[in-house]
Amino acid sequence: MFELFAVGLEMQKRMIDAQMQGVEAARDMVDAARHQVETSLAATQANEAGMKAVKSWMNLWGIRA
Repeated sequence: MFELFAVGLEMQKRMIDAQMQGVEAARDMVDAARHQVETSLAATQANEAGMKAVKSWMNLWGIRA
């Protein structure tokens, strides 16, 4: 009887360990997605700054877009 109880506890422990690995993987995916969003926002800001610089340069030389 106690052997069955021990086997059941071991199975529960393994299931909990597997679930924790899944939680850690999900956490890593969320972190990666957050980094992608930050990178995209930085790229968008750099693109906007570049467009503003080009428009300023064109205005300086009297070029109309």
